[in-house]
Amino acid sequence: MEQSHKKTALQIILLYIFVQLATVLAGQLLPEFLPERFLTEGVIWSQLILFTLGASGVIYLTQKKDFSLSFEKPFKSNISEILLWGFIGFIFALFAQFAATLIEINFLGTPPDSQNTQNIIAIIKRYPYFLLLSSIAGPIMEEFVFRKAIFGMGLNKLGGIGAAVISSLMFAVIHFDGRILVYSTMGLVFSWLYFKTKNIWTPIIAHCLMNTVAVVANLFLIAD
Repeated sequence: MEQSHKKTALQIILLYIFVQLATVLAGQLLPEFLPERFLTEGVIWSQLILFTLGASGVIYLTQKKDFSLSFEKPFKSNISEILLWGFIGFIFALFAQFAATLIEINFLGTPPDSQNTQNIIAIIKRYPYFLLLSSIAGPIMEEFVFRKAIFGMGLNKLGGIGAAVISSLMFAVIHFDGRILVYSTMGLVFSWLYFKTKNIWTPIIAHCLMNTVAVVANLFLIAD
């Protein structure tokens, strides 16, 4: 069973890498096939489709391969707890992000504005449907990869703290935003939520709420 889980975890990680590379490749190839006036929208749609397929793919692999770890509980057995802690976890992640941002700005000299966030906001302002990627498909893929496949599979060998730290650092680095403390702190909160409720959908809910609120808040700030 453990060997089977390792194989499934690897497949989930490889699918995530494939989606990331495919979005880059699509951005390089589409100019050859689309008129310039349709190019930006074509790239946006290709990213949305690829990430939606990726999110569906990781869920499919988890169900088909019965990728249920020993510490997990079935979703139906604690729906109310998952929903409750998904919302509470979102609040925790919000405060953790705020504290980490203050530390990075005041002590590490990090610029106040996240380039990654600003790029996403700029896209959503022109193409509102891109919110589906940043607030749903993206978080689903990232939680299955960094929390279930990496943190979950690393628990036995690395322990809770070790697995949480490594998966959270990987989660931070993959954003290519330079905000290692901010993203890794959020990753630690999501790892804790996953382990506490024994279900991957708890950090998924918190992550989706986190991204949605961040986007909406920034849109209002820009509007003002």
